[in-house]
Amino acid sequence: MDQFGLAAALFAEGDAEQAAAAAHQALDDAARVSSTLVASRLNTLLNAARPYRTAAVDEVRTRARDLASSRPTTVAA
Repeated sequence: MDQFGLAAALFAEGDAEQAAAAAHQALDDAARVSSTLVASRLNTLLNAARPYRTAAVDEVRTRARDLASSRPTTVAA
């Protein structure tokens, strides 16, 4: 499972802190890749994180949006 998938699965299981850690690793990797798949995975990550309001998850959201803004594909807010 890729890191985006792992983070989304952890969010689905309710483990927001572990999900945020996996998401940060995924975002680190994604920053080095230019791909339409990355934009899709960012959408998946942002959707999975939507129910959570913690500092760690808010930081993931900010990083994901910043990364998305450098991509030509639209990402959910």
